[in-house]
Amino acid sequence: MKVHYKMPASLEGIVRIDKELRKQHDGTLQDYMGFYISFNNDEDRYYCTPDDAIIFGRTGADGDHFAFFTFNRSISDLEEAPVIFIQPTAFGNQVTLVARNLKDFVALFINLKEVYVLERFRFYNNKLDFINDYNDNYLKDIRMRESDYNLIIDLLKENITGIAEIDDVYEYMIESRKQIELGINNDDFA
Repeated sequence: MKVHYKMPASLEGIVRIDKELRKQHDGTLQDYMGFYISFNNDEDRYYCTPDDAIIFGRTGADGDHFAFFTFNRSISDLEEAPVIFIQPTAFGNQVTLVARNLKDFVALFINLKEVYVLERFRFYNNKLDFINDYNDNYLKDIRMRESDYNLIIDLLKENITGIAEIDDVYEYMIESRKQIELGINNDDFA
């Protein structure tokens, strides 16, 4: 039975941004943030998408998609639901927790300027591993697109209220996983 959730206000803000980008900048959210909005679309589900996940975006590559994890539908307000990243081709690590909620997901993007780095935290043994990987694999491209990132970050801050700053991304990721995984009795997350 399909459960219908109301689109959270933060995601509505992201949809507004996508519309503005299409109108005024001849681009899409995917061009600036790396994913398309696809709210509660069952066509984007894969074999590894948890049954209680509500999809909200897809990257357009290899079936990768983002979803709200509802803990067997026990979370009714998607603003409160953890965000997971589902990657069908990452065998053994298809589902990764990436943020405590959508506003934190946006805050992480503002800090990192890249969504794919969020799935890589399982590879890091310490903060230095994270910093080195980020600098080696993402920083050059980010610097080349600095004006694009400035535009999308300004739009995110204007359209989504209550985005908290995350000063230490590595610590945030480690602590978030510990907190959320304590409440889960299975191994859905990588």
